[in-house]
Amino acid sequence: MSTTNRVGHNDLEEHGRIRPEGREGMREDMTLYRDEMRVWSNLALKGIDNAMAGLATMVNQQIKIKSLSLRQVPAREASLLVGGPEKLVIGIYLTFTGDATGHILLVHQPEVAFAIIDMLLGNPPGSTQSLEEMEQSALAELGNVIGSSYLNAIADSLNMSLRPSPPDVILDMAGAIMDVAVVEIVQESDDVFVSETTFGTDDRQANGTFLVIPSVSFLRIILEHSGVRQTC
Repeated sequence: MSTTNRVGHNDLEEHGRIRPEGREGMREDMTLYRDEMRVWSNLALKGIDNAMAGLATMVNQQIKIKSLSLRQVPAREASLLVGGPEKLVIGIYLTFTGDATGHILLVHQPEVAFAIIDMLLGNPPGSTQSLEEMEQSALAELGNVIGSSYLNAIADSLNMSLRPSPPDVILDMAGAIMDVAVVEIVQESDDVFVSETTFGTDDRQANGTFLVIPSVSFLRIILEHSGVRQTC
């Protein structure tokens, strides 16, 4: 039976420091206060639980959340979250629209992505060696399941409408992939706010990093919906 191991609220709050690090002159202040951080932590946890449950069902294996953090980083350093700008990775990228907007990015090292493809397609381990049309389709479906599950949990909690785009599967340097995700956000703020999750199976076949990068307006809207921030 496929299951997920859950990370507690204390883990979220211990690792999530929601403040700009040495940044001044920001066009938009994205700092979250304690009550606001608690709201976002709870929503992020619900979303991650639902997303990992969807992944566990899809691969029919137990999925463990190895780390979960909420943090704010300068946009120019975003690629460091996935190994550095020159690291070759496979990214599954979605945007979402509706009552709020943002970006979802699932990042794997190529060999790990190939192992996940083998699990999804029922192939013997080591079968996948390249990213062809069938392999891209399998990863796109993975992104669709995880992204939709995450957004559905948050949307249901706040009675919002959040609609994911079709996933794009990209083989490229981490810097190039992250630039796509943050290009719109840097028009509003010098920093990006990231929900970062590393997950895997006991044998590490499904290790990956799941990034949720909300727009400034997304953060503002969910806090207004939750009642902890008043509408200006």
